[in-house]
Amino acid sequence: MAGIKFLVCCFPLLFLSHSEAQEFHPEIPRAWDGKAAAGFQVPLAQRDRSPRYMSTEEYYKLKVRPIYRSYPMYVKGREPAGYFDWLKQQEPEIIFDAAKLRTKEDWIAAGKIVFEAQIQFFPAPEQPPTADEPWPIGKNGELFPYRPGNGYIIRRKGKIEAGSNACVECHVRVLPDGSYLEGAQKGVIDSPVTEASLQQLRNMTQEQLSRRINAIWGAFGAPWAMSRADFEAYYTKDRYILESAARHPSVFRRQGTSYSHPPHVPSLIGIQDHKYLDSTGLVRNRSIGDIMRYAITNQGLDSLAFYGDFQPSSGQTGFIGDEGTRYSDEQLYALALYLESLKPPPNPNPVDDRARRGERIFRQQGCVGCHTPPLYTNNALTPATGFQVPDDLRKTDDIMDVSVGTDPTLAMKTRRGTGFYKVPSLMGVWYRSAFGHAGGADTLEEWFDPARLKADYVPKGFHIGPGPIQGHEFGLKLAAEDKAALIAFLKTL
Repeated sequence: MAGIKFLVCCFPLLFLSHSEAQEFHPEIPRAWDGKAAAGFQVPLAQRDRSPRYMSTEEYYKLKVRPIYRSYPMYVKGREPAGYFDWLKQQEPEIIFDAAKLRTKEDWIAAGKIVFEAQIQFFPAPEQPPTADEPWPIGKNGELFPYRPGNGYIIRRKGKIEAGSNACVECHVRVLPDGSYLEGAQKGVIDSPVTEASLQQLRNMTQEQLSRRINAIWGAFGAPWAMSRADFEAYYTKDRYILESAARHPSVFRRQGTSYSHPPHVPSLIGIQDHKYLDSTGLVRNRSIGDIMRYAITNQGLDSLAFYGDFQPSSGQTGFIGDEGTRYSDEQLYALALYLESLKPPPNPNPVDDRARRGERIFRQQGCVGCHTPPLYTNNALTPATGFQVPDDLRKTDDIMDVSVGTDPTLAMKTRRGTGFYKVPSLMGVWYRSAFGHAGGADTLEEWFDPARLKADYVPKGFHIGPGPIQGHEFGLKLAAEDKAALIAFLKTL
């Protein structure tokens, strides 16, 4: 419609001329090749429950999902005049086309499109959202583009849809200056808990509760850790409400983890330097192909796997849609290149005398043993309390003999539980939150507060009730001035 001006959620590719950039000849691995994929995951703590995925042949029979252009959603009353009528006239436009990619910059730009692409679709709401929500709003009234359900998608002319389940929804952070940092740890909660939302839960019928518990079992059930019967008995209405009300912007209940002990959202910036992916070190990052496979499993293929004789879902997962069910290898390769291109924002924290003193304390306290410069991680796995490390893994993986006492639930009782936690990098802690694998401490100051070990402590990060933030007691006994200096140094990384 003439005269309408708007932002586009997924920008078109801007191809550089041959004089501006060198021709790029990508070597795209076959992502789900059985031989290449062998060993890309660390076995689960209970080995016979390690996932068995669909075969290469089964995977490549799945249809590739196209990626369509999306358009911004505005706060109610602030959309351009005639916007919805204009949207209904738009033809579907596929915006990822590997045949048009010439340079490495083209591939990276295409990977950004994959990173931002929704993979689940539903009818767009009849009324746009109002302004009373926690997500940022642009100066023209456009809603934060990375909120689940924000943005209109045209897959069929005349039909306006919304979408969700894009990678960027969990891996983006709004910085103090209002800019968006893609790939970073999420920092804004989707839907805060309100008294009205809690009352809706209290008013649930038993049938409604049973449906919700069934969905939780499909997403998080691990029958070798807790039987289906015990799981259903555990989730009374009061327990379900208590756990559902526990939320934190940087903590996410990803499938295969735990509804009661979810992990914090990791930053993907610097992913190419991480030897293991996931809090439990589930995926060995040996090559760009493993990053591609990590994306495949995280977008739903793990729900279709068999864990011994248990299959979480026979088909109704985010991996199975109504138009295409998997990424192409080209899309995955572009996505991985984009992730590897991400850079941290400029660090505003000064390297002053206090920070330099903090660095000396960092070294004197032996922190460099686990958080080794320049990556500030030794890229090793540390066993969870009670886990006996198999001898064969000592030959193939970097494993420490020290356990730092983190709550073992995620590592020992879930579908992603390897028996380990990976040693995290400290790079970028100044713009992160939810410290500890379960995100119990909201800030570094809280992480180094010895009060967090008390039985009646109420964490400021993710928590379901009072209780200690377990694990990593290093630095808790430092004098206040030394602790402040150490934190000042960490914030410069």
